Amino acid sequence: MQAAYAAPLILLAQTRQADRDKAQADADAQHRETLAQASIERQEEAVKQAAQMRELLDQNTQLTQLTQQLSVAIKALTDEIHRKVVAQ
Repeated sequence: MQAAYAAPLILLAQTRQADRDKAQADADAQHRETLAQASIERQEEAVKQAAQMRELLDQNTQLTQLTQQLSVAIKALTDEIHRKVVAQ
């Protein structure tokens, strides 16, 4: 008689545990998916930032070269002005 009462309660408890396990597994899967998506977004952002950094470095190199060229031109003009002032 006791087994007749206990069996449905045990089955009910197992069903509830199975439902909790499934809910936990679904939550874990969703969490892993969210983490994977966040990782992909971080990687894409890192690629964008690397491209921006390369572009900034290229611009810096161009500005440095332009500064060098202007410095040479200024020196040449300064030397020419000096020669003309000294010649007078």
